[in-house]
Amino acid sequence: MTYTGTSRLADFMRGLGALAVFMVLLVGFPIGLYAIAGSPIPDRIPSWEAISTILMRPDYDNRVFLTIFTLICWGTWCLLVLTSIAEVIGFLAERSTSGLPRPIRPLQQLIRDLVATAALTFSTAASIAGSASATTPPQAATGVHPEPGTTGHRSAEPSEPAASPPGSDWTPLLADQAPPVQEPEHPWRTRTVEQGDTLWDIARRTYGSGVLYPKIFESSQGIDQPDGLPPLTDPDVLHPGQRIRLPRLGEPSDAPSSPRTTSSDTTADSRPTDQDKTGATRTPAPPRSPLAKTTPTQIPSPVVAPPAEHPTSPAHPTLHDQNDHHSPLAISLPSGSRIGLGLAATLSVAVAATRLHRRRRRPLNTDPGSFGSTTEPPLPAPVLKARQAHMSTYTDHEAPAPSDPELIRRDLPAAEPDNIVIGTRGNHTVAVSLPGLSLGLSGDGAHPAARAITTELLPKTRRYRAEIVIPQTDAQALFPGTDITGLAAALEGLITTPSLKEAIEHLETELLRRTRLRQMAELPDVPALRIDDPAEPLPTMLLVAAVPAQDAATVHALATLGRRHSIGALLLGVCAPGTSLNLASDGVVTGADGPDADQFTGARLFHLTADDASGMLQTIQAATGTEPDVSPPTASTDTPPEPAPESAASLVPSPRPSQSHQAPAHLQVLGPVLLHTSNGPITSGLRKSAKQLLAYLALHPNGVTRDQATGALWPDLTPESAVIQFNTATTNIRKVLRAVTGLTEPKYILHAAGQYRIDPDLIDVDLWQLTTTLMDAERAADDTERINTLASVSDIYTGGFASGYEHEWANAHREYLRRAVVDALSYFVQLTQETQPERALAALERAITHDPYSEPVYRNVMRLQARLDRPDAVRRTYQLLASRLDEIDAEPHEDTHQLMAALGCPKPTFRGNDDKSTSSAGK
Repeated sequence: MTYTGTSRLADFMRGLGALAVFMVLLVGFPIGLYAIAGSPIPDRIPSWEAISTILMRPDYDNRVFLTIFTLICWGTWCLLVLTSIAEVIGFLAERSTSGLPRPIRPLQQLIRDLVATAALTFSTAASIAGSASATTPPQAATGVHPEPGTTGHRSAEPSEPAASPPGSDWTPLLADQAPPVQEPEHPWRTRTVEQGDTLWDIARRTYGSGVLYPKIFESSQGIDQPDGLPPLTDPDVLHPGQRIRLPRLGEPSDAPSSPRTTSSDTTADSRPTDQDKTGATRTPAPPRSPLAKTTPTQIPSPVVAPPAEHPTSPAHPTLHDQNDHHSPLAISLPSGSRIGLGLAATLSVAVAATRLHRRRRRPLNTDPGSFGSTTEPPLPAPVLKARQAHMSTYTDHEAPAPSDPELIRRDLPAAEPDNIVIGTRGNHTVAVSLPGLSLGLSGDGAHPAARAITTELLPKTRRYRAEIVIPQTDAQALFPGTDITGLAAALEGLITTPSLKEAIEHLETELLRRTRLRQMAELPDVPALRIDDPAEPLPTMLLVAAVPAQDAATVHALATLGRRHSIGALLLGVCAPGTSLNLASDGVVTGADGPDADQFTGARLFHLTADDASGMLQTIQAATGTEPDVSPPTASTDTPPEPAPESAASLVPSPRPSQSHQAPAHLQVLGPVLLHTSNGPITSGLRKSAKQLLAYLALHPNGVTRDQATGALWPDLTPESAVIQFNTATTNIRKVLRAVTGLTEPKYILHAAGQYRIDPDLIDVDLWQLTTTLMDAERAADDTERINTLASVSDIYTGGFASGYEHEWANAHREYLRRAVVDALSYFVQLTQETQPERALAALERAITHDPYSEPVYRNVMRLQARLDRPDAVRRTYQLLASRLDEIDAEPHEDTHQLMAALGCPKPTFRGNDDKSTSSAGK
């Protein structure tokens, strides 16, 4: 649908009415007042004696009253004129004017509404004129071609937006919108929320009436938001940087919002396009995105962002400025670093990718005495704390925590970053737009703040989403002790240059290239280019460098020109032409200068210590599949090491006094945590905290202290609250089991000598059965006994340990058990492949089910299939491996390619996701 002529005419008449009111107030009123009361300017200045005489005598003829009333009328008219001028200037500059004192605020509101309504006269007249001219053949010089099948033509669109007037207040620091261009017709257009915006004000400025704000709210629900910002769920709560849709009058308000599928789809959703009948795509200029003062963020976006950025013990991050939904604004680490949820979400994805890449390349271990062992370095403590804080946002919102593969799949279609949250201001977040950024940081906190911003963007330099250009000396100053060369080799979007000169030349070259691409495509900016040609690499570029005063103007000009080309600059020092911030060591802004200085007053930027950043960069590099060479971390009392998994021997309970009876209850911790009885699973009555306690006690059959359990399970609670939680969980377990089994005497959870443990006489645990089986295989007298023992491993291992729980102790043991089971099945294959190849092949297929990313397992499958003379099955296995690795942005290793050649099976052509179902079914 299009904006109808009737609607245009109605708007035009409303605008004319507002202009008429303006003419009456600004011209007619003073003329009438002059005609009735004369000029307010006296012929001569009266003496003080004359004034005293007039005021002291009775006002029988009401002359004094009429004079005072006339002066009040003239004063009101002067105030009306000044307010009108201010509102017109504010409207043209697209800025909200400051509020006047309360007694005259209604007058200001009236003038503001009249200005917005009167503007409809000009905009609607231009629209009507454009519609009329559509029937006139265009001049040859316009280059506009008629739409096929029609006699009319589209009006020409300027290929270059008008430049900002010199001396205007517009600045590219916080804006991602090009200067105004003629927009094509589209059912809606997007706008980025600015500081102080309300839906009522936006509707009033857009449509001339604030009562139309529900149309905007309905259109904007469900659209994707920038990383770190929540979806729009409440019309009274807006976050600067959020995107909203402004439906055109006469159009349905429920604009389509398709889910993300690809990078291009994501961009198209947040930057709506208009396609004419010739197939040409036109994109409106993206809306301005100023520095944002936001309300506390809520549940994150499911991509990088898990919910958009806990505990008070020193071993875990601390939450600050939480809203009613307990969503943190900032995460404080024990080292003194303070980060946002955007970086925490990024690190969470990096941890997931690191684990999957380690699983992919880990060699199989067929030594029964060391199943599941690994020599991989532990993940740095700050990274684990950030991940825990991010994953807790799912728990806080009672949403299921995503698995590692799910996190990777959600991150793959993420679009190029346009905005980034860099700090907080009171109970709000502070965000800046990267395109056109021209921001200088100085003071003791400059490097820590720049380090936090750069670290958050670094993982996005993969898959051509972002590009960071930094001179080598500045890179070494920001990240001392980090192998920048190795990191740059792993991240294609990290560009290190020998000097600032080469960095500037690199940006200039890219600016010229993007300008040519934009002009050839006749599109207004880089976001439109990304939609027009999603395969063209156009990452958001950011220069991070210390810039001398003589080069500051050049860099600022690059940033200004780069606003439409997704290029910005973060300076380590004063940025005289742009905005400069002086930061204390804790990130607090102690001084600000420049066009947007006021927006940073009272803000506190996120900051990172060099040691924390080093650990994070190690994980970011490992997430690419390339493990950095690092020395073992030094011991620290402030940062406890990553929890180590329990050994198999420690997971076998002491022998029971009597083995003659079956326990009345069975605890399943391999997969979802469930309690079973002879009547089936217990599906109600058991608290979540009780299940967590049972899973933790299952890892410690010989018992733990209450302090150990509460510290691992509820580290964010105070000691008193944690004790209450522990006692409540224990009581709940006993009460539920007594009610279900009918045995009211036993305690089920034993307490002796300060230790709590599961009573093995009353509760069987599948984890204990599995570890007992693995130990029996190690102690077996011969291969036949080992084969018979290992045959039951797949039946017992029904899923990952305590699936859905994201405590680090659970994650560590989950990975250990997965390795141990895959190693045990590989050992079973080694024992049976000569005499029972089909049985061995079935065991390998179970191993793939338990670890679908282990490349050595796939290679063993292909070897065994080739031995059975099944070349088609070998190729299908390779295709299945390639499709699985494609899910985590990886490819088969060269060893796999060499194996395919050695087996006489040429590498099949892999067509990506289209082959996944076929290859899987082909097995």
